[in-house]
Amino acid sequence: MYKIDKKDKQIIYELDKNSRISINEIAKSTRLSRDVVAYRMKQLKKNGIINKYITIVDFSKFGLQIIRLYIKLQNTTPEIEKEMINFFLTQKNNLTVYKIDGHYDLAVGFLVKDLHIYQKCYEEFLDKYRTYVSKKSFSVFSDYIHFHRNYLAEKKDYDFNEFSTGSFIPFDYDSKDIELLNLIKEDSRRSLLELSKKLNMTAAGVKYKLRTLEKNKVIVAYKILLDLKKLGYEYYKVDLELEDISIIPSLKQYIKEHPNIIYQNVVVGGSDFEFDCELKSQHDFYKIIDEIRYLFPRKVRNYFYYKSTEIFKYTYFPDFLEKKENQID
Repeated sequence: MYKIDKKDKQIIYELDKNSRISINEIAKSTRLSRDVVAYRMKQLKKNGIINKYITIVDFSKFGLQIIRLYIKLQNTTPEIEKEMINFFLTQKNNLTVYKIDGHYDLAVGFLVKDLHIYQKCYEEFLDKYRTYVSKKSFSVFSDYIHFHRNYLAEKKDYDFNEFSTGSFIPFDYDSKDIELLNLIKEDSRRSLLELSKKLNMTAAGVKYKLRTLEKNKVIVAYKILLDLKKLGYEYYKVDLELEDISIIPSLKQYIKEHPNIIYQNVVVGGSDFEFDCELKSQHDFYKIIDEIRYLFPRKVRNYFYYKSTEIFKYTYFPDFLEKKENQID
């Protein structure tokens, strides 16, 4: 089994901030040679610690919104659960499918242009499996705020940059934009030369398209998809019900400065305040809860959480988004 050391974590940290960063830049920041960085990156990928180099896209630029569905199951068997999971995986608007431990058993994400698309899928699911559902809850994301994995830095001068995927400002895209995004959505380190060949464009033309997508915040970041278990971490999703919502700005500052908290979810129909974290143990999770209760006495009414136990699908850009309707090249 590949053992990760401090230098590996430094490399992962740099790639998490920008997965298109050059090997020379990583070498400079980690004080390693270019060859050593290239070898370590290859080993991290080969051993499945880094699963993919991904591109984070603001879906709302394309008129899309994220819908989250939580499901609590009853009277199921492993075969029925597998059948239910496969149902969601075959839906073209499906974004994520998690098996979870906590308040619910399944967490499913959809990316849709309007709620009718989600509702059709949801009703079809209930027609098939209603008898196995004891409780369900859905909500709509209005913003999805990302933070860097500062826990990998092992230093106090963290990078507090954050980025959002909920601007809801339309972008006038064309078919080449979609082709480009599909090429880099799960392989962000593809070179300009390779992309130019795939797109039948010049390297300068591809570079201009990338810069335009970045400038208009269609592409908001280049990051990595990690196997947290191999890294020695677990994924926790936390929902807080607040007694006093005036503490939300202070909570936002708290999670921004906590090195292990990587997302804030702003949702309609969800909890008052939601965040996601990557932790070494459940003990570390309860430390965060205790710290919040200490910092905000009698301000938090209740909390719920789930811990990811198995990920069946996790993608940042769906295959179904293609050319605009009636677009002619």
